Amino acid sequence: MRSRLLRVTMVLPVLVLVACGDDDGDEASTSIEATASNFKYDPDSWTVPVGEEFTIDFTNDGNVEHEWAVIKLDQDLDSEADFAEDKVLFEVEAVPAGESTTQSFTVDEEGTYQVMCAIESHFDAGMEGSLKVVSD
Repeated sequence: MRSRLLRVTMVLPVLVLVACGDDDGDEASTSIEATASNFKYDPDSWTVPVGEEFTIDFTNDGNVEHEWAVIKLDQDLDSEADFAEDKVLFEVEAVPAGESTTQSFTVDEEGTYQVMCAIESHFDAGMEGSLKVVSD
């Protein structure tokens, strides 16, 4: 019995370390993915490096077209009524249902940017996320 208890107490800290890990989703990547459905993104947050080109692989698994629009820093929307095209920093425009696209962008200012689907009624239905831009 003592031998079994000793093995459990030796293995348990290793399991805790493995379960906790250090992958908190905040590590900047130059290659990100987003899957749109009705009406959400998966994942709904991404982290990219400031001043470096990053590529987004955007897949629309929904029944209608979707977009991935990044709103300019400090221009966050509370509702769709606040939306104006001049608030958009850049976007993956209207991807038809069942299709995918890959595009590249660069963000030159650190911060957390609001991401939304700019197609009418999608943002108010909850289709939003965040893009965190960090220095390495």
